[in-house]
Amino acid sequence: MVNAKKIFICLFLIFVSVGIVFSSGKKDAKESVQTQEVPVDTIETVVVEEEVVEEPKAPETVAISISALNGPSGIPMAYMFENPPVIEGANVSFEISAGADVLLPKLLKGEVDIGILPPNVAAKVYTKNNGALVIGAVVGQGMIQVITRDKEIRTLADLKGKTVNVAGQGATPEYIFRYLLNKNGIEIAADGQEPTENTVALDFSIPAAELAPAIISKRIEYAVVPEPFVTVATSKDSAIVAAIDLQKEYRAVEAAEGLENYPMTVVVINSTFAKNHPEMVRQILAFYKDAIDWTNNNATKAGVLVQSHTLGLMAPIAAKVIPRGAYVYQSAQDARGDLEKLFEIFMSFSPEAVGGSLPDDGFYFN
Repeated sequence: MVNAKKIFICLFLIFVSVGIVFSSGKKDAKESVQTQEVPVDTIETVVVEEEVVEEPKAPETVAISISALNGPSGIPMAYMFENPPVIEGANVSFEISAGADVLLPKLLKGEVDIGILPPNVAAKVYTKNNGALVIGAVVGQGMIQVITRDKEIRTLADLKGKTVNVAGQGATPEYIFRYLLNKNGIEIAADGQEPTENTVALDFSIPAAELAPAIISKRIEYAVVPEPFVTVATSKDSAIVAAIDLQKEYRAVEAAEGLENYPMTVVVINSTFAKNHPEMVRQILAFYKDAIDWTNNNATKAGVLVQSHTLGLMAPIAAKVIPRGAYVYQSAQDARGDLEKLFEIFMSFSPEAVGGSLPDDGFYFN
């Protein structure tokens, strides 16, 4: 009995021990698993942002405004009106200005970028307005004649004792005529005085546009006029002739310097535009050169374009003007010597006509 009791006690103790060990093992395993868990609120959320690639912006289109002058200086531009230049990144537009006095304010305000002016006007504006305009090219040379019915007039000396009406006081016709008279030793009568047998009197009382009608109507006898007034007068009345070619007279007195002619028309550019878009300016000038070449070789067709684009001349007159119009293309740099000679002539009579001094290097677009 005693032994049975001892055996029972031993079995009980073994059972309890195994239970404790098993229970402890489960607890340790549970704790082990719990130590491997990561609380959700401690996990960092990584957001992968999608890279945004901006599309390149298209370059802004540059608006280029070009103005022709109504009349002979605008003739070559008729071709450009008909065949507008195509320049990458630019939109080219054209307009017509009635005269330099209308065009000039637009150029200074930047409303027009490129235009046509007499050289002395461009020089004066450059000097007096802080370099507001620059010259791109000479596109027209001298085309001035003395017209009359008097068949006795063949040389400048033949004008002694005569009163000659001159187109444009303070402009190229006046100063070139004065210069040539002086170079030929011919005195000019004082303002308002009648000529003597050894002097020539100059009369500026009739506007340039009215000189051809005045000589046709025999209101006056002698006139110094540029084209197209020479062609208008001689076409209306065959008795009127171009008696003295001032370009030939100029070549004669400037033979030593090798000067063939003098500039009368220049392409000018708003200086801010020229600075910001020099390559576009070069392309426009290249198109202008092509237009001049085409015009000189296609006078009749060019005349039709001049009329169709209302540039101030009827087709037949424009076609006759072109061969006499001295349309050329000389870059500003190439023409600098001719321009400075012209400015010196102006300054010998009226320094203020070119702004008081010769323009500096910045005046000549390169």
